[in-house]
Amino acid sequence: MFSMSPVALAAPLARDLLRHTLPEFEARAKTLPLSIQEINDALPEGGLPRGGVVELAAPRGLGRSTSIALSACAAAQAEARLRGTSTTAGAWCAWIDPSGSLFAPAVARAGVDLSRLLVVRPPLETLAKVAVRVATSRAFSVVVIDAAGVPGAFGQGAGKGERSSPAAGRREEDLARWVNVVRKLALATEGSDGTILLLTDRQAARPMPLPVAMRLELEQVAEDRLTVRVAKDRRGRVTSPTTVVLGERSRADSRAERAAGSEPRPALSRA
Repeated sequence: MFSMSPVALAAPLARDLLRHTLPEFEARAKTLPLSIQEINDALPEGGLPRGGVVELAAPRGLGRSTSIALSACAAAQAEARLRGTSTTAGAWCAWIDPSGSLFAPAVARAGVDLSRLLVVRPPLETLAKVAVRVATSRAFSVVVIDAAGVPGAFGQGAGKGERSSPAAGRREEDLARWVNVVRKLALATEGSDGTILLLTDRQAARPMPLPVAMRLELEQVAEDRLTVRVAKDRRGRVTSPTTVVLGERSRADSRAERAAGSEPRPALSRA
């Protein structure tokens, strides 16, 4: 009677197992699940895409895009510790904060290791150059570029009747420059496990979209809930607004961020 040794039998079984499980692992590897599960459930693949630029567009002052970006940093650091050894400190993340609006207690409360977070506060005129340089280094699992409220960066402030004015023309030129900047950011992170998050003002006037891998639009509808809409996706998976019910911790963080708007900012590491 013909029989196979255990070793010979194990090889085809292993190949069959890998054939069925690798696609699942690859799909997981392409996304960065957030530490806010309610947001993950509203996204096409249960997390933010890796190797690309993700735009988080929220009304100015809402603070939700900041909460999601902090969640991404916390998740990336936790993932690095899980994959590493007992001495692994966690992944490095970078936060480019030209307006100095990052609130240290909210950062720590979100589970982000401050010792592994580089905060850069460049002058507005060098924001794009610094962002590209940080992204090109590929030293960070998550790079957050807080451009919400930055004058002229993404077409902000174009009022009625200004379309043909010199100021409006300068804004359109500036936006066209940022389209090229986002392309450079995308090339810098393409093929990597990193994610670049671009925080923008959802209400800003904009004559053209940015070439991002995904654009999420956020809107607060109540203290304990907001809507999340995938307005752009590189695979075409655009969605209608999904209502997300937030946990108590997320609500507390949002209240703290809004209340901190007029308070002195505790110092963070600065470059």
